[in-house]
Order: sequence, then C-alpha cells, then structure tokens
Amino acid sequence: MSFAPSPARAAFALLATHLCAQEPERPVATSTRTAEPPAIDGRLDDAVWRTATPIGELLQIEPLEGVPPTEASEIRFLHDGEQLYMAIRCFDREPGLIVSTTRERDAFLEVDDRLEIVFDTFHDRRNAFFFQINACGSKGDALITNNGANFNKPWDGLWEGVARIDELGWSAELALPFKTLNFAEGGDTWGFNVERVIGRKREEARWSNGSREHSLFNIYRAGELRGLTDIHQGIGLDVVPFFVAHGRNERDRDGDGRADGGNKSLLGEPGFDLFYKLIPSLTFSLTVNTDFAETEVDERQINLTRFPLFFPERRDFFLQNAGVFEFGLNDSGGGGGDRALIPFFSRRIGLSSGGEEVPILAGAKLTGRAGPWGMGVLDVQTDELDAVHGQNLFAGRLSRNVGEQSTVGGIVTRGNPAGDGDNTVFGLDATHRARVFAGDRDLITTGFVLHSDSEDVTGQSSAFGLALRAPGDRLGWSLGALEIQEDFEAALGFVPRKDVRRYDGTLEYQPRPDIPGLRQLEFGLATEVFTDTDGELETWGTELQPLGFLFESGDEVRLVLEHVHDELRADFEIADGIMIPTGEYDFTRASLELGTAQKRALSAELSFDAGEFFDGTRRGYGVNFLWQPGPLFNGQCGYARDDVALDAGDFDTQLARLRANFSFSPELSWNNFLQWDSESDTFGVQSRLRWIPVPHQEVFLVFNETLESDSSRSAPLFQELSFKLAYAVRF
Repeated sequence: MSFAPSPARAAFALLATHLCAQEPERPVATSTRTAEPPAIDGRLDDAVWRTATPIGELLQIEPLEGVPPTEASEIRFLHDGEQLYMAIRCFDREPGLIVSTTRERDAFLEVDDRLEIVFDTFHDRRNAFFFQINACGSKGDALITNNGANFNKPWDGLWEGVARIDELGWSAELALPFKTLNFAEGGDTWGFNVERVIGRKREEARWSNGSREHSLFNIYRAGELRGLTDIHQGIGLDVVPFFVAHGRNERDRDGDGRADGGNKSLLGEPGFDLFYKLIPSLTFSLTVNTDFAETEVDERQINLTRFPLFFPERRDFFLQNAGVFEFGLNDSGGGGGDRALIPFFSRRIGLSSGGEEVPILAGAKLTGRAGPWGMGVLDVQTDELDAVHGQNLFAGRLSRNVGEQSTVGGIVTRGNPAGDGDNTVFGLDATHRARVFAGDRDLITTGFVLHSDSEDVTGQSSAFGLALRAPGDRLGWSLGALEIQEDFEAALGFVPRKDVRRYDGTLEYQPRPDIPGLRQLEFGLATEVFTDTDGELETWGTELQPLGFLFESGDEVRLVLEHVHDELRADFEIADGIMIPTGEYDFTRASLELGTAQKRALSAELSFDAGEFFDGTRRGYGVNFLWQPGPLFNGQCGYARDDVALDAGDFDTQLARLRANFSFSPELSWNNFLQWDSESDTFGVQSRLRWIPVPHQEVFLVFNETLESDSSRSAPLFQELSFKLAYAVRF
C-alpha cells in the first residue's frame, strides 16, 4: 500500500531539508618538511620555497561574493622540527597605491593592505591563534576563543615576520616557532584559514568559508593544513626576567586647589615571569614582583548615567589566554560580550576602586586545553594598601566541548580585593551552536546560572540568563533574558546593576542594493526592558536606526532615534550639586553620525545628537580627525562636548584627546597620548617608547604626568618615569 504525501507532510519535509545542517567544504593545504630553513627577509628568493606547494587561490568576499579576487595571491608553507614558515606573495598591478598606515607592532590595521591568518592548532574547530601582517611589516597576533566570542588582541607571541613592497605588489615571510603555539600532540593536521584585504578597494578575499554570513573568526568553517609531522616544543619553558625602575613625584591639592611640595621617590626592582608547557596544550605561568609599567593608560570617560563605567583590562599578565575565563552571556559572541554581568573581571585584581595600583606580590596561572577540556586557574596574592590587608584572589574555569560546536562549563571565584569580608561565586553555563537554514546560518543559544556566597549575606544571591542569537550579513537577530538578584555579589566581577530583570531583543537588516557607489544599507531596531525582581518596571528603551549608508569608498552615514522611559526611585546627582529628582521620565533623542574612509591620508568622524533628557534637554557634539600620511607617523585629535539643561541647573561636559604616534620600524615605536576632561579638570600625558631589539627582548621607557589645567598653577600633580627591560630565555 502506498500513500501520497499530504501537503502538510510535504511542507514539513521541505522545511526539514531547509534546516538540515550541511557540512561546510574545507579546502586542504600541505606544509612541506624542509631541512634548510628560509631566511626571513620578505624576499621569497630562497630556493627551498620552490619545493613548497601553493595553497590555491582565494575567493572574494567583499565587495562581490564568490568571484575571483581582482589581484592574485600565492601562499606556501614549509616546516622543520622547530618552526612553521609561511611565504606570502600578494600581487598588485598598482603597488604605488598599496595602503600601509603604520609599521607598529600590535596595531589595528583596519584599512591597511594586509594578510590575516588563523591556526586551529587543536583542530577542535572552535579556538585558534591569529596572526596578521601588513605590507610594511606591522605584525599583530591574538587568541580567538569559541568562534570569535572572545578576541584577545593584547596576547603577544614570539615570532618573526618581514614584509616589503616591490614592483609586483608586496611579499612577506613568517617564522612561527612551535614553542609559541599550544597544539594537540600526535596530530599532523591543523585547522587553517587566511584572508587578504586590499585597502584602497576595500576588497576581502578568503581561502575557506567563502560566505559573508561568517567571518574569518568562525573557526568551524576553516580549511585544513596537513603534513605537520615531527614537530617539537622542546622543554616548553620560557623564563622572562625583567627589571623595572621608577622615578615618581606626587603632589596633592590643598583646600584652595593648589598643589603642595610633593613626595618624591625612586624605586627599582627585579622580577620575572615564567611560562612552562606541562604538555604542548597546557601552560603554567608564574609572575613574581609583577609590574605593569608598560601598560597603556585608560581613555577617560565622563559618566552621565547612575551606573558605573566599564574600563577594559589592559595588563598583559591578565590578558594572556584570558578567553578561557569567558563565561555565560559574556561568551555569546561579538568579541565584547555582555557587560550586564561578568562574574570574573581581572581588572578587580591589582587596582583599587579609585584606580590606584595595588602591589601584586606573585601570581600563578594554568591555562590551556587537555583533549576536549578547556581550563583556566588563576591565583594572585596582593600586598596591603592603606587599610586593606593583602588578599589572596582565585578564579577557576573549566569547560568541555560537546558534539561539534556545543560547550558546557563552570566557574568559581573566591576572594574580595576590597577586603570587606569573604566572597565566593560559582556557576554553570552552556552554549549550543546549531547550523540551520541550509547549513549556512548559525543559531547560538547560551544559558547560565550563578550563585554567590558572601559573608553576612543571607538573601537571594543568584543570577541566571538565556540568550538566542542568529548573526548574519543581511539579517541578524537576538533575544535575551537575564535576572540578577538583590544580594548577588561578585567581588571579582563586574555587576553594574542588581535586583533587576532585563529583557532585550535586536533586529538588524542590511540589504545590498544594486546602486553604484553604495555597498550596503543599514536598518536596525533594539530594545531593552528592565524591571526589578518583583516585576516592577524601572527602565525601557528603544533604539531605531531608520537609515544607514555604507559606501564602497568606506564613507559612512547613520541616523539613530532613541526613546527612553526611566523611573527613578531615588534622587540622582548627575553633576556636582545638580540633582535629578525621583520620578518618571520619558525622553526622545536623535543622533547623526558621519565618517569618512580612513584609507585616506586625512579622515574625520563627526557626530551630533540632540533631544530631551530627563526633565530637560541635552545636545552632544563630537569630532575626531585622523591624519595618516604614511607608515612613519599617524596623528589623531578628538573633542566631545555635552550641553545639558535641567530644571535643577545647567552644566556641560568636555573631553579632548590628542595622539601622535611614530613607528620607525616594526621593532621601534614611540606613542604619545594627551587627554583632558572637564570633570577632573586635569591633563593626562603618556609618552611610551617600545623597542624590540631581538624577538625575545623588549625595552620600554614610559613617562606619565598629570597636570592641572589652570596654567597659573603649573606644578604637576603626578610625574612618573619608568624603565622596563625584559628578556625571554627559551628552553
């Protein structure tokens, strides 16, 4: 007996076929073993390169999808037992138009002609090492976690890379020591992908994963690099002794705002960092007499909300392998994560609530992978500061790969850097990535639950959340829900708002109309609703982007409308002596943003916003100019101002920044940063010289100063000159 399919059954079968996950195509490249390593000079004239097989041509992603790129590329691999070598030839029929704005190490190369490479050394199709090099030899690296959920740009690996521009275009050679890379033992295949960017054309071409729906950071869709046999890490021990000298002068303001005579000091201390690979995929790190003299200063912010501002972590010791500690919705993608709740925020360690440095006596860390398991353990002992005794602070994270793209894990933190009683936080999270819509789109589901145990706290102290996200080139959306109970405390985390439930959703539509000169349109809608844990409304806001233009040239225009309903349950001091009283407020605002393409020598960003603000009005202005005449120098100046008129009074806020950066070579750079804000009414100055005489050695000379903005009182409030020398010894 046979049955004809019903319309419903046929429709179901069609839908099932449409949602069926398809295995992506994965091209294969091969690394050739060599007994004679090439010279790393960027010339590609070593005879040994002729024995290596090219990986094949790339495929264009932007501005056209799925067609050959306008300029050819040729990439080859060699390896010996110690290093992986990469030869890069980027042909260009107009080499005089190649865009290279800097030679500096670890620069952001958004508009440069460059090559970006990812290596999935565990072949787990989730995590990878990232390397990039531009046509003038600016090198950068990073760690990618969970298909781009975390992009740890400050990670620094020891490797060599040289590039040069010639009559054929530009070429580069890379040497990546296996001692720098964690990898799975016994395998001869890594995940691998590469993307080339041609700056003046804003053209992108990729080797594997030729869909705009996914970025290079989607490691699941990378190709394969085979033939990596008999590779070694040696003992796997790096010892980095360093010496730091500080000359410091501090002054305090008296009641009339004048600076006193000051407190001068001269300090010099040795210390060391140690890195030992217990197995090729698991690294133990130890730091003693930790010093962060070379750390870049924070960019100042002015707060017009009643919630604390977020400042990112900048210190190298905490940034190394930081992605392994990402948790819950903070690990849901986009690189920045969700700042509504971060259970472990390393910036809490070694910095007081007022931003003052707390000495770190020693710290130990274990990070990496063992089979399907990912792990991170951090333990730090701080010294005493003022009335706060030294604290022992701990964070542990364990996760396990499940199936093709899912992950489950847990986290625990212990300790309170403020010294106000004990605090422990523990929780579980899970992420599931499903390939849907004919296998070309991802649906990402993330959930978590956390509980805190704090001294003398017995109330509701849990937090939990769930989020769904479907990113895409033309259409993307997300939905989320989160609850943070009233007595939840994360002393080692970042929790700007408690006793709250949040519901949020976003919808983005970015069509690509066939209009000359226009690459993409942008339309968007986002909304957030906050209630307390009893369901009483606190805040809701909706942001509508009715118009956005992305031009082929790189110029951008955006219009955004915003409406906010806010119910204040207590008076709120928004500026000195100016209070916003308890009550319900509705206000609507509009903003316009214009930006010119940074591939030009001179580019600008302009912004203007205006509208209602609580019981008054607010107008904001912003301007930023970037001058990049060539790879030797780039300068930037920016100014932002808000004029606020409220029933309780009027005030304005101002923020100004000036940068002058010199990159004499990829090994020698000099960065200068001046900033001023009206809230502190001081100038902050940092001048930072970085020299890398050999790949294993770094020298920093850093000058920091804080100045009163009133020229009649010229005495600086703070001055510090720091010298740091570090030399890595590898075994």
